Amino acid sequence: MELHYSLCSKRTKGSEIREVLKYTRLPGIISFAGGLPDPSLFPLDDIARISSEVLRDKGFLALQYGPTQGESEMIDALIYHMKMFGENASRENICVTSSSQQGLDLVALTHLDPNDEMVMELPSYLGAIQAFERSGAIMHGVPLEADGMNMDILEELVKRKEKEKIKLRFIYVIPDYQNPAGVVMSLSKRERLIEISKRYQIPIIEDSPYREICFCGEVLPSLWTLSGGEGVIQLKTFSKMLFPGMRLGWITAEPDVISKLALMKQSVDLCTPTFNQLIIARYIMENRMRETIGRAVELYRQKNAVMITALREFMPGYVHWTEPDGGMFLWVTLPEGWNAADMIKTAAEKGVVFVTGRPFHCNEQGANTLRLNYSFPTIQQIRLGIERLAQTIGEYAKP
Repeated sequence: MELHYSLCSKRTKGSEIREVLKYTRLPGIISFAGGLPDPSLFPLDDIARISSEVLRDKGFLALQYGPTQGESEMIDALIYHMKMFGENASRENICVTSSSQQGLDLVALTHLDPNDEMVMELPSYLGAIQAFERSGAIMHGVPLEADGMNMDILEELVKRKEKEKIKLRFIYVIPDYQNPAGVVMSLSKRERLIEISKRYQIPIIEDSPYREICFCGEVLPSLWTLSGGEGVIQLKTFSKMLFPGMRLGWITAEPDVISKLALMKQSVDLCTPTFNQLIIARYIMENRMRETIGRAVELYRQKNAVMITALREFMPGYVHWTEPDGGMFLWVTLPEGWNAADMIKTAAEKGVVFVTGRPFHCNEQGANTLRLNYSFPTIQQIRLGIERLAQTIGEYAKP
């Protein structure tokens, strides 16, 4: 039987990360490819205990359908969590999601029609590019600088589109420890972005998976906070600061936006798993969440330092990289004209894998870049893996 496939399905592309992960099954491979948290941080005993308590105390509720916008206990716990990290929200501002990837999906479904235009950083998160591309949107990339998106280029683009009478649907940014580049948007750029957003009436999508994973002890105010909750849709997830297996995240936005997103979510999955919500809600309210984040910050700070030290020791002088003080990734830039994809097979043969940078560019550029993850490999693996990667790059450079 010949089946018909929708335009949406035809626009959906596979993730290069998933393709590279096949190499991680080979024996002896050190992977810098995925964005996986360190499993040693997983609070197995606490989750086992709390799961048992939830089943004992609220089993009939935990195993039942729940409200689309989220369980009441979970929403209260999210408000409590946000307050601990300097953010405020009310119950009407929150919709629980199946991680922030569903948040991106819901944003695309509610805000984008085919050929609508929007703006994102260059490079940007691969999962966002996939979600927006699938909707048929036209994506405009604005280059990143050391302190975030180039605001002059952004404003020039916005003005040009206004003259063309084209309404940009939103500006998508990851202001804290950006994936893939690891950079942080400065306070002055955050304030200017909000000013541009309000002047031209273009919403901001603030993707914020890494804000809590800060090594320096001082995190800048979120765009949600700086804007007073106006014109910003913030996406959050527990996949990075806790663990991804629960598939839990949330959206914070103005009440009318939340209502529309919740309605769209209802048509997608009815509700986020009730059992998972009740477990994590109790975990947060016991203050275990903050303890887990603290342990993650300390461990990832060490791993980050080991990777940066190894890069300085082993990499040739023509290779450059970012040195983030938070998050899970850093960004490597090779000489112009190089193609990181040409090195994947050789690197795998030497026992190390990475993700190339081109898929993180909505304009098909970035062939000479790559992303490295330091949260998942062990400290010993990081140093050895960087040495192997440097050898691969050195061999590629030979005529």
